[in-house]
Amino acid sequence: MPVLAIDTATATCSIAIGKDGEVAGEATFAAGRSHLELLLPSIDRLLADCGFDREQLDSIIVGTGPGTFSGLRVGIATARAMSQALILHLAGSGSLNALAAGLMEAGGATGAESLLPVIDARRGQVFARLFSLANAGKPVPQSEIMCLSPGDLLSRLKAERRTRVLAAGDGVQQYHSLFSAASGVEVPCVDDDAHLIKARFHLPPAGATRGYDFAGLLDVTPVYVREPDADKTVLLRKREPWLE
Repeated sequence: MPVLAIDTATATCSIAIGKDGEVAGEATFAAGRSHLELLLPSIDRLLADCGFDREQLDSIIVGTGPGTFSGLRVGIATARAMSQALILHLAGSGSLNALAAGLMEAGGATGAESLLPVIDARRGQVFARLFSLANAGKPVPQSEIMCLSPGDLLSRLKAERRTRVLAAGDGVQQYHSLFSAASGVEVPCVDDDAHLIKARFHLPPAGATRGYDFAGLLDVTPVYVREPDADKTVLLRKREPWLE
């Protein structure tokens, strides 16, 4: 039965439909701050293009981040609502993992030894995680999820003597000149599709009916890494109400 994959971790939204381990269709589009308005209509259009409707879905896999706080909330809330209304299986999947899986397709051609998916965290920081290419099937995490400045990230790579690192993502796009100038780091051109998270990399692999342990509605939660800006503002106003 069809599986829906969603990723709204960045300003570019991605959705995909899988069936029997194959990608039946996918769509990637600029959402900006309009994830809420664009996501459901886009899902319905993609389902129709693939010859399905919502009632035929078996499960939903949603990207859990890290990424933009509002985007993640919209994607996960939509997945939860559809799962509850249609009685579907639900699972979460890391957005950096999906970005790394997309990079892996290019990694073999470039001779990279490590993958570095990077998502713009704003406020002068990025979310990043190192992955190994050791497993032929999928990238293997080599580090924790990091939230730090691009300069600190590149300093860490240098301190660990990392070479032949393939880096991409909207965080690399945002600081393209900095990453391009770093020794031992290879980056695609700024408008390359490799910088986009593609929801199809959340889908179970070919030959697998289900590649995830499905969870309860409230068990699929955003991976923020850093405290949401909105929460910090609320706390600040509680301490300093004159800021209202």
